[in-house]
Amino acid sequence: MKVLLTGATGLLGGALVRLMVREGHEVRCLLRPESPNASRLDRLVEVAHGDAGDAGSLSEALRGMDAMLHTAGIEYAAQVTEALRSAGVERLVAVSSTSAHSSYPARSGPKLDAETVVRGSGLSWTVVRPAMIYGSELDKNLHRLLRFLDRSPVFPVFGSGENLWQPVYYEDLARGTLEALTRPEAVGETYDLPGAEPLTYAELVRTAAAALGRSPRLLRVPLEPVRRALRLAEAVRIPLPVASEQVLRLREDKAYPHEKACRELGYEPRPFEEGIVLEVARLRELGMVRS
Repeated sequence: MKVLLTGATGLLGGALVRLMVREGHEVRCLLRPESPNASRLDRLVEVAHGDAGDAGSLSEALRGMDAMLHTAGIEYAAQVTEALRSAGVERLVAVSSTSAHSSYPARSGPKLDAETVVRGSGLSWTVVRPAMIYGSELDKNLHRLLRFLDRSPVFPVFGSGENLWQPVYYEDLARGTLEALTRPEAVGETYDLPGAEPLTYAELVRTAAAALGRSPRLLRVPLEPVRRALRLAEAVRIPLPVASEQVLRLREDKAYPHEKACRELGYEPRPFEEGIVLEVARLRELGMVRS
């Protein structure tokens, strides 16, 4: 299959490039002209220059393609679907997020709105919703957690630490996403793609620490005083790295059933304790953790 891929320099996109090349697909990657990674990718795949937010450059990049894998942000759904129709390409897999399930409209609303655009496009679409993605030095989530645990004997946990998380290892997500593209029965379907099993945030931290050979003391910080302090700072327009709503969302469970993906896509995500060991090994190889 000839596939246009957006977001090829990200964690998921890079895994998809390697997987699709290995399995014999012809891959064209859309990169911004100034991307520092273009020279690395053009040794593996064809590179087209453009922007996922520009329907014109997308349409040009889609010439001769059979399908599009859009991982560069579902907020560009309007431009992506316009470009596909203009280029006469029917097949689209759009990567959204399980944050579409959030009860906080500021979090779920933009994802749901963009998914609605995809579903109403008239294309042969599939939407996949990853949970929090982790793995390798490109991981922007657990990478930071691991580096903190590597140097600190104490780890602050906001709230009870009993809320559920279900992070997905990036290579498992890449496999599930590619299966969603290649299986005809996935057309017109939406799939949640989380990790194997949910675990509490406290369990996640302890499991990550154990992969480093460490056992930090968890310091539980009451959530409500933190939220109130942030709300006060927001009211007087003090710039902050964290919003009060982000703290509130720490109370939400981020656990998602994935039987549908297992049944229809053959999805088999690995347990967190296996994936985090692989990430720690990679960070050790690069000298990014000492433990």
